[in-house]
Amino acid sequence: MGKYNKGILGPFMGKVGTVVGSVWNGVHYLRSLGDYVDNPTTGQLNARARVGLMVPFLSHMKSIISIGWFSQAKRGLTAMNAASSYHLKNAITGIAPAYAVDYPKVVISRGELDGAAAAEIGSAAGHIVDFSWESYTEMAYGKPTDLAVLLVYCEAENRFVFYRQTLRSVGEYSLVVPASFVGAEVQCWLAFFSADLKLSSDSVFLGAVTVLA
Repeated sequence: MGKYNKGILGPFMGKVGTVVGSVWNGVHYLRSLGDYVDNPTTGQLNARARVGLMVPFLSHMKSIISIGWFSQAKRGLTAMNAASSYHLKNAITGIAPAYAVDYPKVVISRGELDGAAAAEIGSAAGHIVDFSWESYTEMAYGKPTDLAVLLVYCEAENRFVFYRQTLRSVGEYSLVVPASFVGAEVQCWLAFFSADLKLSSDSVFLGAVTVLA
């Protein structure tokens, strides 16, 4: 792509033949039209399959990603962009075309707050997932008033359930999930957000449990 101040006929915007004119920050640019891919390569098909798997998965927890990955967003890059870039590179397993989400490598939050220690999950009657973690009174970077973010994903229903109304200082929470999850295996994560939702911790993957009736 080239930039110009005064074209032969002056600057323009739009497509003329195989050339496209555009303007950004007051500078006019010219670029050629990209080649139309009528027969995508195997690599291109695999890339599309990976995007088609991961982007919808992350979109279901957009409200968590927007806070949990905010610290990773840079100029021109949103929190969702940053999270998508990481997960496309690191959180997909399998051989094409049988790709799958690599749950232990899924990161719902990254940040400077102290993370969860000695965190565990369990399953209790009444379609309940029990979360527990060590409750600190003294931390290097965090407060007892930080919000504990609990996330449960049921692959069988492609559905997320999350909760962030309990405090780090409480040290435990029993999350009631939909009755339709009974008998299914669910994946679980835990992270912490500051009370003003401006800071976050690295999330922890807690493994999977089977939901009980």
